[in-house]
Amino acid sequence: MNFHLLFLFMCIVAGNNEKEKDSEEDIKRKRIIEQLTKTRTVLLDDYLLVTRQIAIDVFMYRSYRTVSVINYNIITDVSKAQFTFQAEELHLNNIGSCSPQDVVINIKHGSYPALNPDGYNFPKDFIDPSTREIIHSIETLSNGKNRTYTIDNPKPGLVANCRTILYTDLQVKREEDIEIIDCYNDIPLTKIPVLYKCMARDTTDSLTLVFEVNDVVANNTSEFLTFQIQTFSIPSDENYLVYCKYSPGLNFVNTVISFNPAPNSWHYIKIDYINGNASKIADCESYTGDSVDEVNKTVVDLMRDDKGRFFTFDYGLPTTDLQDATSLVNITSNETKSLRFKVNQFLDIGGNLAIEASVLMSLKYFMGYKRQFVNETLLTFTEDDKFFKVVICMEIDKPSIPLETGKCKFNDNVKPALFVLNSTDSDSIYDKVIIPYPESGTWYLTFRLFGDKVVCPCRKFDNGTKYYVETNPSRRVEGTDILANDTREGGTEGNATVVLSISSTSCINGRCSNDGACGLNTFGGLVMSFCSCSAGFGGWDCSDDSRMDTKIYMLVSVLLLTLSNILFLFSIYAACIRYYYTEAMMYAFTMVFSTFYHACDAPAQVAYCIVRGNILQFGDFYCGLMSFWVTLLAMCIITDKLRSSLQLIGAIVVALLTTWNMHSFVSFLLPVAVGVTVLLISWYLDYRKTKRMLYHSSYYRRYFPLGVILVSVGLISYAFLQTEQNYKVVHSLWHMVIAVSVVFLLPDIKRNDANPFVPSPGFCWQPLCMIFRKSPSQ
Repeated sequence: MNFHLLFLFMCIVAGNNEKEKDSEEDIKRKRIIEQLTKTRTVLLDDYLLVTRQIAIDVFMYRSYRTVSVINYNIITDVSKAQFTFQAEELHLNNIGSCSPQDVVINIKHGSYPALNPDGYNFPKDFIDPSTREIIHSIETLSNGKNRTYTIDNPKPGLVANCRTILYTDLQVKREEDIEIIDCYNDIPLTKIPVLYKCMARDTTDSLTLVFEVNDVVANNTSEFLTFQIQTFSIPSDENYLVYCKYSPGLNFVNTVISFNPAPNSWHYIKIDYINGNASKIADCESYTGDSVDEVNKTVVDLMRDDKGRFFTFDYGLPTTDLQDATSLVNITSNETKSLRFKVNQFLDIGGNLAIEASVLMSLKYFMGYKRQFVNETLLTFTEDDKFFKVVICMEIDKPSIPLETGKCKFNDNVKPALFVLNSTDSDSIYDKVIIPYPESGTWYLTFRLFGDKVVCPCRKFDNGTKYYVETNPSRRVEGTDILANDTREGGTEGNATVVLSISSTSCINGRCSNDGACGLNTFGGLVMSFCSCSAGFGGWDCSDDSRMDTKIYMLVSVLLLTLSNILFLFSIYAACIRYYYTEAMMYAFTMVFSTFYHACDAPAQVAYCIVRGNILQFGDFYCGLMSFWVTLLAMCIITDKLRSSLQLIGAIVVALLTTWNMHSFVSFLLPVAVGVTVLLISWYLDYRKTKRMLYHSSYYRRYFPLGVILVSVGLISYAFLQTEQNYKVVHSLWHMVIAVSVVFLLPDIKRNDANPFVPSPGFCWQPLCMIFRKSPSQ
């Protein structure tokens, strides 16, 4: 039988997450993969290599949209699982070097680990993470070195969260000497140590194991026998359902162990000797039929109501009502009722499971209608003398037993209940919990009703045994000396109805508050829902505004990014007075698109979009690259016909590059490199022909070097100094520096001995203004 081991790699790396698909990257990627595969994992003795992944992309964590997911298959009877991780940086360009980054890997059984790596708090209704399966966290560096991690006795069915290339593999050690037995027949102990496994029936009744101790075992009086029982995996000193000791020399009788099993599941039984101090281990005599809670138990299978969308379904008692799957669960004080439903592996684990429960009370309860005396004690906010609490437990693959203390017990494991609802406090008759990425398996919700023997109307809490309502403690009952906070007797038996709702949705109720978008991450064929937050909001459902900038700060930031483009007016002015009208129009379009793109890309509170943001983004990148291209052509010493042809060719090529990948370094480098090459060749050919420099000497001595310095400062700031934290300042500086540099780079060759920054005498924006004048023939 095969089981599955899921991994979700949530990695926090300081790197770039753009998906560049050029051939140079492919070559480097193949080289790194070859390097990773050459470093072979050492296969340990008696271990089996299950699977490996050699080309996992790791991105900087933004949300669950950027995590990478790996799925492993793992066989049964595994005692150890060893994981190997090796990460290497993929250098996308030849500038500088890539330093190793931190890679964080989280491993969890049954589903994706629900974490907030960016430090936000979970919403208030989220389940306490400590009550769920343990998450194994591993930190490594993308330095090409191996990192191993071992899990003892893993459950079949683990998930893990992590541009870095990651290699990983899994090798397991399997216990071969396991004897399959029948749990419901006597078990002869012929040898020690021994490891058994048996299948429990599909029932919640207690299971009694009878071990027949033979003479060989009984005559060994110097040691205790230890019995360890666990479901799904081999038991250990830390993970077990039952762990007890037995002295065969002192008690030469058959050993009987009774416990609550997991229905329809494999149970592993490990029997061995133990030397030394065994005082901390319970005696097997404590695991008898008398110690197991034998209250009347019933199990009801819930109906699945599928809505036909990702992670959208409900569970409820079987009904023909197509509109509502809410269940009315009738319970009594002399039984425990378990409702079970199945969360499918892969198909259901990527959403959020919401469980709501409320005690059904009449309208009179909320109106405080029932007010009477019982033994001269006032009853307040109750109906029909109902003083009770409902304890609801939740477990996966096994039904735990609700206790009157508000805890849940399954053999030796005791933990807080999912809900404790009580009839004497209107604030406590309802509760809700949201479970992100629920684990696959059979879920059990177990209900039990307890009567409150002592009830008081004042708001207090005493070890989970007293539940109260809000009243005025100083108020006296009219005509008596009885205070409203006097205690009174409640009943021990009764019945109640609980309203139960179990539903699953993508994100939180299918949405992400008002400041995020619900999306789906489909990595490696596995699907998970996530919230992509906007406008500075964060958290699982984008409701956390603790790190959001003030509106004044956001407004100043967007004004800085937009108004910095005003300096392009100087470029337009210089191009017009020097008769570069094509270039002037390109600078004008760059200014307009850049201004409105950054206004639209701002936080929602201050954003302003005249058209869709992707259109403005394309215009910004395209016109920016074209401004570089036409400026370099304007500096070239070539004919007007050749310049026009090159401008048209550049317009087509730059459009293709921007459409292919506007964020790619190649999209910027290619037109600039070609333009610089054409510029230098034209200057060289002209000088070789005329033996003199064409432009005025002041251009070569002052303006051109100053323009080159400004462009260099802008490129260095844009490529190397710009980060998420300083983006607003550095990118605004980039706008201003590039705009001003054009003023010095455009040669004033079309005018004779004119000041390059002053229009010619009588300049009327010639010849532009001639377009609007009548010709002499008219």
